[in-house]
Amino acid sequence: MKKYYILVILVIMFACNSNSSSHEEVNLEENITLTKEEKIIQTYSQHVLPLFKAYTNANVPTELIIDNKDLSIDAGAAFGYVEVSQGLVNLSKGHIQVFALCHEVAHIVTISQARKFNLGESIPKGALTNDYIKAEYLADLIAMYLIKTQHTDVFNSLMRDIPFLQNLLGSASFTHPSGSERIDFINTYIENSKLQGDVIAFKTSFLQVWHME
Repeated sequence: MKKYYILVILVIMFACNSNSSSHEEVNLEENITLTKEEKIIQTYSQHVLPLFKAYTNANVPTELIIDNKDLSIDAGAAFGYVEVSQGLVNLSKGHIQVFALCHEVAHIVTISQARKFNLGESIPKGALTNDYIKAEYLADLIAMYLIKTQHTDVFNSLMRDIPFLQNLLGSASFTHPSGSERIDFINTYIENSKLQGDVIAFKTSFLQVWHME
């Protein structure tokens, strides 16, 4: 399967010819026209990676790979890179792109976050909830916490678009909770943050998932 391999470096992003007819969107501040592919690289470098700057001991991926054959809305992460589908690249909802990218990077930093809370080196399996499902809840939580506390405009857009996000997250599987379960969990964290503050509510929710049976 053919893929574009793109390193997130601003010099590459802005090396495009602003007069090219193939460009689709315009960055008015720089007066440079960006393709959808270049735009998601910019989103990743300017709006996602800075959210994870506190995770200095984690191998936060800086390389973005685009699977131009996959028209579904999907993403995945491994140590060193994040892979996104062309469907996610084509999506016009920038706040959903930010959440999807943050969620994938959050998988990479989950154990680093667990160390901060003096927990173990691997997500424990519960009697009723496997570690794959716990990992999804934890990545949602980390992503939403970072967006809520550092990127208010994206957070507000996500809150207005919860039905779309829930539908996008899909049905339950062996490795993933359902979209409704994940949104319920996110909403519980948000409601608790109003009473406890973001930091305490985040830790409470993290420990809840970590020790989930």
